[in-house]
Amino acid sequence: MVLYVVYRAPIESKRRSTLPTRLKRLGCKQLHTAFWKIDEKKTPRVLKVLENNQPILLKRLREIKNPQLAKKKEFTGLGSLVVVMFKLPKGANREKMKNFLRRAPCIRLRRSVYAFSQKHSFYDKEQKVVDALKFVNFIKEMQGNVKIISRVVIINSGSVERLLQETREHVEKEAVKIVGYCKELYIKALNGNDLGILRDRFSRIKKRFSTLKKVAAFYEGWLKIDFSKSLMRAYHALRKVNSLIQRK
Repeated sequence: MVLYVVYRAPIESKRRSTLPTRLKRLGCKQLHTAFWKIDEKKTPRVLKVLENNQPILLKRLREIKNPQLAKKKEFTGLGSLVVVMFKLPKGANREKMKNFLRRAPCIRLRRSVYAFSQKHSFYDKEQKVVDALKFVNFIKEMQGNVKIISRVVIINSGSVERLLQETREHVEKEAVKIVGYCKELYIKALNGNDLGILRDRFSRIKKRFSTLKKVAAFYEGWLKIDFSKSLMRAYHALRKVNSLIQRK
């Protein structure tokens, strides 16, 4: 059976540049910078080569798998995924990419490799968040090269736990940023800065919070992660700023 492996080699790693050569010697086929197709029989040897580089093993299935929750509320699987690998051309607008990704409830496997839920039922009819197809079309609009592998599941549980934690931290970090922006705006409003500029800035922060709420709601339905506390802190920060601006 064919499996896939994606890894993250630290930039400071001395053996980083030797990994592709070692994987090729094992008969692995490179699909992306650090995303490879491997023979299942050679999995132990591949994992040995990548042991210090956070390898994630994936397997392709014919059927669509639902995310799984164990009886004790311990998460055991992310369900079927659509993996999108891409490479942007030199000079591409990276900031535009970051802004687009904020609307995408996906899991970052490594730089330029993201996994989206395969389950269409998680997405609302209005498509308020970015799914795999929208993301692929966006990459193409930016003249980037893109590859897709659908109906894959992650099969090493350690990677699932790590990716869940990283996803949780990613959303919470965004909420913290919004709180920070609000504090900065509040101080500027107290100091009598230009009200028109402040209102414009506040409007952009509100839109960012609205996007975060939609993405967090998707993660909650998909990965059963509760972001209510982080969202509430950001909401209260926004209300505080809004109250001050309205009084001016």
